[in-house]
Amino acid sequence: MEDNYYLRTSLYDELLDNQRKIQAYAELLAKSPPTSELEFNKPTLHKYVWHTMQYSPTTLEAPSATLSAARRFYSQSEFYIERALKRKVSARHASEKLGKLATDLEQNTLPYLKRSAQALKQELADNDVQIGSLKELEHE
Repeated sequence: MEDNYYLRTSLYDELLDNQRKIQAYAELLAKSPPTSELEFNKPTLHKYVWHTMQYSPTTLEAPSATLSAARRFYSQSEFYIERALKRKVSARHASEKLGKLATDLEQNTLPYLKRSAQALKQELADNDVQIGSLKELEHE
């Protein structure tokens, strides 16, 4: 349970960073900039935690809705970024789609993931398992 708590909080942080990047890119796309500017500002989605999770035995203990939402977010974000760069879809259309993905992640997936991690932390605390980094523990 402790490992899964850390997995959830790490995934939360990674998704939050990537959500912000996608939101900023959606705002750039809304201005219909030249392709060179789109290429230069193409967001790099960090997936260290996402990829590392495949080696964790506790990954599938995380809420499946969260894992599915993260998978869709990554897949669809990359799809619309590439389509916009290749001018297969309009910048406006890509902007709208990316904006919806970022908003959905921000309003639904991230809060749910955070609540599930907090519930797990509480359950661990109820069983006398203290969660926190060394820095946090020093300040208690």
